[in-house]
Amino acid sequence: MSTQPARAGVIIIGSNSTRMLTADLDAGLSRPVFGRMDTRLFMALGQGKRLSVEAIQTACRDVAALYAMAREGGADRTLLMATSAVRESENGKSLAYALLQATGLSLQVITGDEEAAYSFWGAVHPFPRQEMAGVMDIGGGSTEIALGHPGDAPFTHSLPLGAARLYAMQPIASADDAGKALQAAGKIAREGTRAMAHKALTQPPRLWADPARWLLVGGTGTALMGLLKAQLYHRGQPDAPFGRDDVLDILRRLASLSPQARALLPGMTPGREHILPTGLAVLHALMEAMNLGEMTVTNRNNTDGVLWHLAVKGHLRVEP
Repeated sequence: MSTQPARAGVIIIGSNSTRMLTADLDAGLSRPVFGRMDTRLFMALGQGKRLSVEAIQTACRDVAALYAMAREGGADRTLLMATSAVRESENGKSLAYALLQATGLSLQVITGDEEAAYSFWGAVHPFPRQEMAGVMDIGGGSTEIALGHPGDAPFTHSLPLGAARLYAMQPIASADDAGKALQAAGKIAREGTRAMAHKALTQPPRLWADPARWLLVGGTGTALMGLLKAQLYHRGQPDAPFGRDDVLDILRRLASLSPQARALLPGMTPGREHILPTGLAVLHALMEAMNLGEMTVTNRNNTDGVLWHLAVKGHLRVEP
């Protein structure tokens, strides 16, 4: 008689969206069920970086809906995590209490290094273990970078640079705005990559050798690929390459359009019409700072990494 594998779910409250993945805890994370909500917590951070009552209510509503999907998808247990926006909020405990009351789930606020590691494992776990890989995860409030071998704890670094954070600094509504956003993102990217290089020198060389491939995780990458292909880039589609010039071309194209006109473009991810240009400015700035001419978009993400980590019984340790 066959035994069904354990099945778990994870919900991660990001700075722009809240994602859910439920899957069997096997090497391939079989029979996946996906969910996503545009919670937009980073943009909801008000004076003093406090989440408003409305933002907390929205997060509770979205998490409750995704939790119902996880249970319907057969999850034996569901983890709830949060990233940059909640890390930076002054009243994250109020959100955690509201979520516990609304769903019964305990919120774990993960560090930037933990977020980077989960994104890394989610992106690279299908690849050969002997192959060095790099992963960049552009979120709403921060960007996480990780390097290492699939299956190992990677070298990680988190930068205070994301699509929503840059939008709050310099929204893009013209070619001139795009230039200003690229300049602002470039300054932070150069400072961040210098700090990352200094940090890497304190680690064993095996943790930061030149990777065979660089993978891009997050909504900026999937939206970029949708526009390049002129059709939505859905979960389950193959990883897809792009060049740094592609990023600049799409950024320039979007900069001259209104958000309403952007939303009508073939392949545009719904809800990304405002912050995609600043996400692309972040991406281009980081590729330039790190001298990356090409990358590959994957629609695997940190939710995959959390469940993969559970599948290998959590014996891997995140390197600080």
